[in-house]
Amino acid sequence: MIPPRSIRLATILLPLCLLWGGGASAQSATAPAAYPQRPVNLIVAWPPGGAVDLLARQLGTVLAKDLGQPIVIENKSGANGSIGHAQAVRAAPDGYTALLATNSTFVIGPHLYKQLPYQHERDLAPVSLLAASPLVLAVNPALKVKTLTQLLALAREKPGRLTFASGGQGSTSHLAAEQLMALTGIEMTHIPYQGGGPAGTAVMSGEVDMAFLDLGVSLPFLNSGRLLPLAVSSDQRSPLLPEVPTVAESGVKDFEIATAFAVFVPARTPAPVIDRLHGALVKALGDADLRQKLIHQGVIVMGTSPAELRDYTTRENQRWGKIISDRHISVN
Repeated sequence: MIPPRSIRLATILLPLCLLWGGGASAQSATAPAAYPQRPVNLIVAWPPGGAVDLLARQLGTVLAKDLGQPIVIENKSGANGSIGHAQAVRAAPDGYTALLATNSTFVIGPHLYKQLPYQHERDLAPVSLLAASPLVLAVNPALKVKTLTQLLALAREKPGRLTFASGGQGSTSHLAAEQLMALTGIEMTHIPYQGGGPAGTAVMSGEVDMAFLDLGVSLPFLNSGRLLPLAVSSDQRSPLLPEVPTVAESGVKDFEIATAFAVFVPARTPAPVIDRLHGALVKALGDADLRQKLIHQGVIVMGTSPAELRDYTTRENQRWGKIISDRHISVN
């Protein structure tokens, strides 16, 4: 789910906070002057080349300027992000290891993996919900459908025969398709891949018929005609694809989902260190060049407080826990 309007208002208020020096930026003044004294490791629980990795590298470049230390990106992918998650949990709670996670990792994963070596809300402390990226439902042009309505009609004619790719079992792209099937009564066959990049490639090559893909990463292929967009997953049309309707506009009420990006640190990290890191993240998200890059990638910039991220996690846990249970989704 794209965070509610109260959280999305952070997009508007963020530059003002920077001007008057309030909020987290002021809190960061309480952090020990010595932090950070060495590079900060940012664990990305997904492989290089995808939307999460791109955000991490763009953010890290700007973040390093404020912190005065390099941001080292560590890609630790696998098991729907739980491998990177577990490494962050094991790190020392000193502010030198942070985790850039998606909602498929910190919300969906715990409902799929019953024996994870960690408990997210116990073992990690929230820092900020950075941004959200809508998904686009894209098909291979050879499928000969032009609208979501036509796709649903074809799926009803061929129950279980149409295929959809995802970035992995339990990924946001997987759950988006599961929600679509639940709301419309259609059935399709799931083909999971190791990340959104390979999933998009599979659709373009004709290995599978369709996928929910991160809008920014797939935009060049949509513009070139290698992928055909049918609908976007957000509650409003994307300015990058203004002619493409939302899923809800296409007749599927109550459908809304996005990939959310958030930063966490190991539990028991000192509050002044969290404040310093949070203030630096908010300042980085206010950088004009970075904001423009993210907007052009279809990303909704936020930069929430730790408390807002905690509340978001609680709400989404309830929502996706029900969907996963109702759809009998599991990881073998």
